Amino acid sequence: MDEVRAALTRITSQGHRASDIIVNLRAMFKKDTQQKAPVDLNKVIVSVLELVRIELRNYDIEARMQLDDGLPAVIGSEVQLQQVVLNLVMNAKDAMQSAPQRVLVIKSERSAPDVVQVSIEDSGTGISATDLKSIFRPMFTTKSRGMGMGLSIFRSIVDAHSGRIWVSSSSESGTAFQFSLPASGITAELAG
Repeated sequence: MDEVRAALTRITSQGHRASDIIVNLRAMFKKDTQQKAPVDLNKVIVSVLELVRIELRNYDIEARMQLDDGLPAVIGSEVQLQQVVLNLVMNAKDAMQSAPQRVLVIKSERSAPDVVQVSIEDSGTGISATDLKSIFRPMFTTKSRGMGMGLSIFRSIVDAHSGRIWVSSSSESGTAFQFSLPASGITAELAG
């Protein structure tokens, strides 16, 4: 009974989160000003991994978090930043479907005194050098059922947060998506 109650609580929470995402996407496309507040990126990462924990387990994906505990908060929309992290994680999951070893590494760190950086790296098949140049263009996709909108939307979200997003081949095989955002000057504990 406790598991059912917990599952229903998660379903309700994710329903509210989905509603927030839709409201934020509508506002983004209407160019409305969105309320921004201090956001703890580590909290965003942990909540996303909790959301997809079962799906990652079903695909035999080992998720490793390397989160810097001393990160400052960033100013932004928590829902939009969750959407960026969630979709980069789901893209990584898709990229690892045929990989013999499936490892997802998510890192957060301070890459400069006033910059917070997040890296989402998979052990999948990787992206060709030709595709790396086009990956953020609208309508570009490597998926048979993809629309090619996701990464261009997420680039817009990161740009709207005065940040930048990029992709590279990871050190072994696979792909590493990274984005950086300006730090707010507020500690993440106060943001959370």
